Amino acid sequence: MLKTAGYFVCFFLLLFGLQHVPLPDLGRAAPAAAAIIIVLVVLPLIALLLKREGRSMGDIGLQAGSGMPTQLALGLGLGLGVVAVMMAMMILLTPLTIAPATSGNTVSSLLSALVVIFILGLMEEIVFRSYPLFRLNEAVGARAAIYVTSVAFAFYHGLAPENLLGPGVWGLFYGWMALKTKSIALPTGFHVGLNWMQALLGMKPKYGGSVWTLSLEPGSGVLDAEALGLAMQLLLLVIGIVLVERQVRARSAEAAI
Repeated sequence: MLKTAGYFVCFFLLLFGLQHVPLPDLGRAAPAAAAIIIVLVVLPLIALLLKREGRSMGDIGLQAGSGMPTQLALGLGLGLGVVAVMMAMMILLTPLTIAPATSGNTVSSLLSALVVIFILGLMEEIVFRSYPLFRLNEAVGARAAIYVTSVAFAFYHGLAPENLLGPGVWGLFYGWMALKTKSIALPTGFHVGLNWMQALLGMKPKYGGSVWTLSLEPGSGVLDAEALGLAMQLLLLVIGIVLVERQVRARSAEAAI
């Protein structure tokens, strides 16, 4: 527990430092550049901790294997599909409308957005779903490990409480996937798929690469868009909790055999 706490202290100090150190203006590539710096610092720290513990990268889901590309692709497809279904429901039931984007839909901008989003997603999965998740899982169990890393992930996006129902809820799914597969490949793909589909829908303009744009037309829907969005997040929270509890029970059953 103390090592994991120290790990998070080091990470958030690094994040604070990067936010207050003047970096060259790289435009939309700036987040990816910061993510690469974080990975270059965090991976040696993880390697040092593992060496002292007599463990390997494979023990925390970071060992590449033959199934990694398949898991990445599966996660990517799931992430794209989940956001697509959620947005379809929003468009069907609320005043939200969708139209082709007038800019940002060139092949180069779509691919550059994907590259930036992949680098960011990979960094975040390495930081939150490798060493801290697997070590906490061993120390205090899957339930606490997933919830602790999910809360840390939520507040990494900002101290606003609503982040607990946004990134925090998705953190439950990422953590569950990582422990279920003993790898960060599936959650990384899922994470990237979620964010890339949002970028394609124009919901993440800082990355560019949008194909569609969303807008609200007052009074033309069955339900309020904000209320339905909140209901979806609460439903995802319930699903995430159920998956975590099933994971805990499965591990308990295995230990009892």
